[in-house]
Amino acid sequence: MDDIRSVIQRAARRLFMIDLLRTLVFSAFVVLCALVGLRVAQKLFPTFEVDWMLAGLIGLGATLAIALIASLVRKPSEDEVARTVDERAGLRETISTALCVDENQDSWSKAIVGDASNRARRVIIRDTLPIEAPKRSYLPFLAALALVGVWWIPGTDVMGLLAKKEQQQMNQAQIEEVKTEVQNSEDLIEQIKAQTGVDLESLGDETSPELTPESTEYIDPQEIARAAIKELTSLSDKLEEERNNEDGATFDAIKDMTRKLNAPKDGPMTEMARAMAKGDFAEAQKQLEEMAAAMQNGDMSEEQKQQASEQLEAMKQQMEKMAENRQALEEQLKAAGLSEQQAKQLATDPEALKKALEEAGASEEQAQQLSQAAQAQQRASDAASSMAQSMGQMAAGMQQNNPDQMSQGLDSMSGQLSNMEMMQAEMSSLDQAMGECQSQLAKLGECSGGGGGQGQGFGEDAKWGGTGQFSQGNSQGFGKGSGGAGQGMGQGPDAQATDFMLKNERAEVNTTDDGPVIAATMVQGTQIRGESTATFSNAVQSAKTQAAEAIETKRVPRKHENAVQHYFGKLENESKKASGESTEPAPQGSDAKSGSTSD
Repeated sequence: MDDIRSVIQRAARRLFMIDLLRTLVFSAFVVLCALVGLRVAQKLFPTFEVDWMLAGLIGLGATLAIALIASLVRKPSEDEVARTVDERAGLRETISTALCVDENQDSWSKAIVGDASNRARRVIIRDTLPIEAPKRSYLPFLAALALVGVWWIPGTDVMGLLAKKEQQQMNQAQIEEVKTEVQNSEDLIEQIKAQTGVDLESLGDETSPELTPESTEYIDPQEIARAAIKELTSLSDKLEEERNNEDGATFDAIKDMTRKLNAPKDGPMTEMARAMAKGDFAEAQKQLEEMAAAMQNGDMSEEQKQQASEQLEAMKQQMEKMAENRQALEEQLKAAGLSEQQAKQLATDPEALKKALEEAGASEEQAQQLSQAAQAQQRASDAASSMAQSMGQMAAGMQQNNPDQMSQGLDSMSGQLSNMEMMQAEMSSLDQAMGECQSQLAKLGECSGGGGGQGQGFGEDAKWGGTGQFSQGNSQGFGKGSGGAGQGMGQGPDAQATDFMLKNERAEVNTTDDGPVIAATMVQGTQIRGESTATFSNAVQSAKTQAAEAIETKRVPRKHENAVQHYFGKLENESKKASGESTEPAPQGSDAKSGSTSD
């Protein structure tokens, strides 16, 4: 009986493997068909995302699990295995009958069992139950080919879900970027408040509703950007107003005056004069303090003191002339409609000037601007006079060897330079803050497709959608000038290039002397009717200024300074002769002859 049971056990394992292979084929076909359906669904609905690596692993596991479980469930019993062996080996139910009579002890039963055992020993299981490819084993290969084919076919957004999803993602990215720039703008505003100390109460304490956290979740990114632009533009306007107020105009006027200061010949005060000419009042004060320390410590010789005294006297005379020079302001007043006599009289009286300008027909804004310019000029002239007085005290103290007078002039000059340094730091801080505002406005402008001011667009290609190209912009947007809402200047979405040609034509215009003055240019020197000397005079003045700057910055070797000054002095005399003005002989330098010969 042991031989019979051994055959049955080996046959049972063989039958299990055959059934497992058959079930694997079927389950693989089913799983591959499911993957094909999943891929088709993804092609039709692109928003349906599938992790195909995970899906493949799940499919493989499902195939093995289904096949194994199904084979275990359908595992044949011992009697079924015996009947299968009898049928496949042609034993005519010998083994199955032996199993039935195994427990009987009669002779017939024992004979049946013995015969079955003999036959079982002759059964070769691998021949009786061969493991072959299951029927329809090609089905999984067909399903795999179908999956490959479906994998590479182009997708179709049947319901338009992909476009909606991409738009949502784009909007979210836009909102996040705008939030970042808005936060940067808010941080910049707080930083500018701390740095400049400008009173920004006029901007208001309440944040625009578009900039609150709960609003940024659903408001158009353009609206968020425009609200931030509005706040930042208000800050920029406030800074510009602060920069161009009376103090700023006074500082600019003083700086323009000192820029014309010619550095005297070499000596202890040369570096201070050059620093003042460059507008570096901190350096000028430093040089003044070094000179004072040298005098106090006795490090200056009598010759150096004499040189310093002469330099201070020369600088004093220049500053006095600058304080009295109001020619530029007088020209502006004459251009505004005042007579030459009125311009000279009123240039020193801002209040009377404003009233006279209004009576002359000037607009209130123009009168206010010129009045402020006159005030700034007056304050600058007073500052120049004070510096000239201080320089005179210092020069007199050195000449008379009077320490008290020298100390008074030194303290006064140091205090004025210190005030100028503070004003320069304040103006530089405002200029830097305005530059940062402009930079941040440019970044915010990239987030908005609309325009502002006089048609100044923020975003040439309407980056954020919404308000598209050529659409009405926000009238509060960044941009100078008056006018209504601007129009974006980017190319429209449906614009197409067209052929064109250019034709140069010159309009015939009859000019007269009766029309209004559009622009005026101040030319140094009298004008002779019928002869133009403005170009020559302007060129000489420009070249002389550049030469003076080159000498101040030590780009011209010291031994050639006198030659350069003499050369441009001769040019200035020639320009005055051409314009009919009286001339004075140019000073001769030590190497003027060699310099003029080389030219």
